[in-house]
Amino acid sequence: MSSNIIDTRDARDRKVKQDTRAWAKYTDTNYTTALRQVESPFAKGFLGERVSARQLINTLDDHDLVGADDGDFILGEAGYYADTPWNFNQTSDFTELALLVDFLRMFTPLGSGEKPGVSSYALEHTAADFLGKFFPPASHVSNGRLIWAAAALDLPLVEEEEASPNLMIGISKREHDYVKRMVRAGHTKPRGHQHRPAGFIHLQAALEQCTAGEAVLDRWERPVPSTEVCPFHEWLIKQAGRGDAIGDWTVHYVAGVADSDHRIARTANEYLEILQEVGASDDCYESAENAVAEWVRICAPSQRGITSIRTPRIHSLVEEADVDDSDSGPFERHEFLCPCGEGKIVEEHDSNADFQDNDLLIECEMCSEDWRFVLGLSAWEWRLEPVTTGTAS
Repeated sequence: MSSNIIDTRDARDRKVKQDTRAWAKYTDTNYTTALRQVESPFAKGFLGERVSARQLINTLDDHDLVGADDGDFILGEAGYYADTPWNFNQTSDFTELALLVDFLRMFTPLGSGEKPGVSSYALEHTAADFLGKFFPPASHVSNGRLIWAAAALDLPLVEEEEASPNLMIGISKREHDYVKRMVRAGHTKPRGHQHRPAGFIHLQAALEQCTAGEAVLDRWERPVPSTEVCPFHEWLIKQAGRGDAIGDWTVHYVAGVADSDHRIARTANEYLEILQEVGASDDCYESAENAVAEWVRICAPSQRGITSIRTPRIHSLVEEADVDDSDSGPFERHEFLCPCGEGKIVEEHDSNADFQDNDLLIECEMCSEDWRFVLGLSAWEWRLEPVTTGTAS
């Protein structure tokens, strides 16, 4: 075994011992009990380095907002300037705080100049719902411990209001709303995942492994923020509230994206799929088709291809050739949803020794007026594009 590995292990062991002694002293716990918490598989750090007990303790002394004032504690079990001191159970306190640090790590921290918008009161309940099923002692998280973990991570903290025990925490509000809906009983689960925190899936999987007694070996690294450009989606957002039917219905699309009620429409195809998934009205479909048609007219030629669509298949029939008839060939009929979801697109292929007949038909009165097949594609590769002639802008 190399000396580097031995040196690293010795350094880690020294840190564990130092943390254990510090935590045992601070919480009036015996060394063995404190060591059990510090070395708990749940306290290893799933989304970052293992949290230091000494760092946690120093936070309560040195933090600019919640640090002690001339030796008097400012942060207590119930929160900011709470009258209640810490109530350590001496069996799971450190492990719970380490999990709270990981819970907060999965969210995107706000940048400088952004105003924190998530209350510690809301976060403590979401943390309890998320962590409690994996680590039962964390099924009740105090306001003070949530703030303590946030301060140790150096997240932005702002007073909520005068004389309130809650603080506003500097993480993404939309990401928190997503997690709250995912874990809290009685909430409708999100249909869109554009606001899912970067560390959500990894942390959940790691906690499941840990609960099952399995070693968590995968290390997580925060992904680089996406730079994907979605011109159609960005154009839709700009139309919201513009004073006509397109503007009226696009307001609902923007709200649905913000609230994770559906995904982002990167293409016209996805936009119509989303409307089908949420059960949009006929008026909404008509407005959506007009919006797609307008986009075709104004978008750059290089982007125009994304406005053609191909809808989901709902039925297929294939009849093999008659073995007693040398001239007969196979017959195929495939049916697809039409854009509004009320009718269908029919694709048929019939062949014999002399010819092959390929037919396409839109069997929907509304869609046959608003959509047409893209020219230059075979019947097997068909796509639809909006009819732009005479469409109101």
